[in-house]
Amino acid sequence: MHRAVYGGTDRFRSALVGRGRELDELRRAYERAVSEGGTAILLWGEAGVGKTRLLEEFSALALSAGTHVAAASCFEALCPPFAPIRELVAALGLRDPFGLDSFASTAHPSEGARYRAFSDAAGAFTNAAMPLVLILDDLQWADFATLDFLAFLTPRLAGSGIFVLGAVRSEQLERDHARFEAFAHLKRRGASTLHIDALGATEMRRLVACLLPAERPLEDRAIERVCALAEGKPYFAEELVASALAARDRSSPEITPLSIRAGVLARFERLAPDARRILLYASVIGRSFDARFLEELCESENAAVCEALAGARDLQLVRETRERSGHFTFRHAITREILYHEMLTPQAQTIHRAVAERLARADQADPFDLAHHWSAAGDRARATAAYEGAGDAALYRNAHRDAEVAYRGAIESRDPADETYPPLCEKFSRALSANGQVEDACTFAQRAVDAYEAAGDMEKAASLAIRLARRIYESGRSAAAEATAQHALRLCAHRGSIAFDAYVTLAHFEALQGRNDAASAYLASAEAAPGEHPAMQQRNASMVQAIVAATSGRLTEAFGHYETAVSIARDFDDAEQLAWTLNNYASRAMATGWMDRARAAHSEAAACVRGEEYGKVGASTIQGAAFAELLAGDLCAVRALQQEDARLPRGIAMTRTARTALGVRLAFYSGDDAEAEQLITREALELAFESGEAQRIGLLAGCVAAYYDVHSRRDEANELRSRALQTIRTVDFSFWLLDQMALSDDADERQRARHLLVESATDPGNLAAGAYLALFDARSARSADAKSRAVDAAERFGAIGWPWERAQALEIAGRQAEALDIYRRHQFARHAQELEQRRRRVRHRAGTRELTPREHEVARLAAQGKSNRAIAAELFIGERTVETHIAAIFDRFELTSRRELAALLDDTSRQVAAKPPA
Repeated sequence: MHRAVYGGTDRFRSALVGRGRELDELRRAYERAVSEGGTAILLWGEAGVGKTRLLEEFSALALSAGTHVAAASCFEALCPPFAPIRELVAALGLRDPFGLDSFASTAHPSEGARYRAFSDAAGAFTNAAMPLVLILDDLQWADFATLDFLAFLTPRLAGSGIFVLGAVRSEQLERDHARFEAFAHLKRRGASTLHIDALGATEMRRLVACLLPAERPLEDRAIERVCALAEGKPYFAEELVASALAARDRSSPEITPLSIRAGVLARFERLAPDARRILLYASVIGRSFDARFLEELCESENAAVCEALAGARDLQLVRETRERSGHFTFRHAITREILYHEMLTPQAQTIHRAVAERLARADQADPFDLAHHWSAAGDRARATAAYEGAGDAALYRNAHRDAEVAYRGAIESRDPADETYPPLCEKFSRALSANGQVEDACTFAQRAVDAYEAAGDMEKAASLAIRLARRIYESGRSAAAEATAQHALRLCAHRGSIAFDAYVTLAHFEALQGRNDAASAYLASAEAAPGEHPAMQQRNASMVQAIVAATSGRLTEAFGHYETAVSIARDFDDAEQLAWTLNNYASRAMATGWMDRARAAHSEAAACVRGEEYGKVGASTIQGAAFAELLAGDLCAVRALQQEDARLPRGIAMTRTARTALGVRLAFYSGDDAEAEQLITREALELAFESGEAQRIGLLAGCVAAYYDVHSRRDEANELRSRALQTIRTVDFSFWLLDQMALSDDADERQRARHLLVESATDPGNLAAGAYLALFDARSARSADAKSRAVDAAERFGAIGWPWERAQALEIAGRQAEALDIYRRHQFARHAQELEQRRRRVRHRAGTRELTPREHEVARLAAQGKSNRAIAAELFIGERTVETHIAAIFDRFELTSRRELAALLDDTSRQVAAKPPA
């Protein structure tokens, strides 16, 4: 048995990130090879994408399963005939029983000799101890004899337990047509291909975070640069992180690692001197460049440029973009970076200026390119203007990430004393906010407010201060947000539309924290403010009116206000604001049990932001949709939305709380606790409590406390529930928390929790509150009353489509088989397992699988469709006795419907008929 060593020991390594799907696919293929017959798979991808790491991880899995593993590698320009096959033979302890050495040394072996040698070699492998894994790395450098043998071996694996796994650098075959055809032949002989693609942006950030030592973090911009240069390739990321940390220690901006730099420069130096000069000019233009533009820039003939690019292409430095005639791209961003740093700074600046001047004369020059080249040329004034223009263009098309990058470039070059600095800060803040960078957005908005105020422009200062107050609130600092809104009121002297907006904003803060009287007072002040009020301000007022009405037991009125707000937002034709409005409407509909309305609103909100760069509202939309699917019991849809959410910024404080609660609740349902343990932190809980918002406090506390309960952390759960109950004033998303209070040992807490549910359930439109009140009473009732209350709760939850809650009620009603069916169908794995264990421990009439005569009578009438009351009357027994018999039958035989009961009676009748007479 042999274990190959992959990669150097001095490199930064991390846990395997973003390759779970590929590793699972290899594991399944291996299991099929062991049980059904062998196979061969080629990992196909570019250099650095992580093929070797996958080989290493899979090898470790196979070894841990007791499998024989042999591994070999091929080397560029150093792979004699059958070298990797010989290495595998040696690893398995075989002594050349099949004559490959003598065959390889024969100049022109006959076809018969060739067949006998291949057949003997294949037989040696298939007769070895099974199961067997053969691993071959860097097959793109394998000799043709090895590839021919693999093509011979592959179809003969079917009758064995051999799993052949090879790795191939795809880009090496682009110009090597003979070897490409050899691999095509291998695939035709039965080898399959698993393409290993670059990691996505979120996965790369996770990888870099895993690579960085906790005591030596990098700045965010340094991490972004590492990710940009690595381009989704884990090997490059590992090398870049190590190099970046070393560069920081020596105060150097250069982070390209020597290991990669040496390989690129070795190929670069194989070009002729003039070709090297042309390629350096191309590196200044950028990652992509046009051949004609390059000709003009370096003042070279077309033939010389084409010859240089052809040579660079053959050396894997650039590739031609076939979709655009005359367009080329450096093969890797890091390749371009390495060549660019071969030039002296004055030389590069001169070329950048020449590029900028040519772009400035072009009609359709990319404003980002223009800004970059002016900046690199050292022309600060032109760079600043170009960056701001690029940001404006990006903001106009809702490309907020591009706008953020451009405005950041302008901000860094702009003098804070310049009169154009405050408007630039304002625009930058808007882009940051849209992208979910709320803290930074507040910083730059505050700078603009201070500057406007210092300049005496109180109207601009007040208007922006109101937007700043909202962003501060979104960041989780409610007291600071209120102070900023009050400051805006003073700046505008409590007059005009700005005052209206400030009063509505303050009313919104109060309503979110359940202080409806204060919210109503601010709304009255807003209505008293003179002047015309813009449409979006009226939308905001309608939203606050909706919150106040909903939390005051007037849900029908609340939905009317929400619909007014949505109508205004639609007319305003602002996708971001419409999505926000729809999300708020959907959240209220969902929390009160109107799932059809919630899903429709979430769907429309998602359509508003789909394809747009609204990171903040996008995250909110995804979280809302995820909770709707969670309540509906579609855990697969929840996980898919979580993956989509992972690609977005952290978002506002409410979104971060919702993300934590969602992950914890999903773990509570599925029984997968690893993620929950990472999510439950003191910081996350305090962020919710500091907001003062019932929907955040009750939601997170309810999810975490339930999780604590199943892990026997009862004291922590009780402490958290008590603290939350003291804070919340309305139900909102606190129903999971309040439901747990039904079993509290504290009578005052039970009464307080029930009172909140009663208040909300008084409004007949609040379907969820009514259902949870019935469940609360079922949990806390004596056994005589619990069943009927639980049946009522189950029917209510069934009507609004909340399966977990319905199953909980069915358990209390004694209909455990129905509850178990729901748990299994919706993948509530933890509860299914717990219920199965309870039923095994205490089963009604344990040990028997037959019906008593009375049970048979009850079952026969129930199968005919008769009600419990009719059965009771016909058999002269109590209706509750009928319920007990039916529940016992359903539980013992794990039935979920009366149709299944009828089938059970048919089976029983056939068994009785088949019994021989006594």
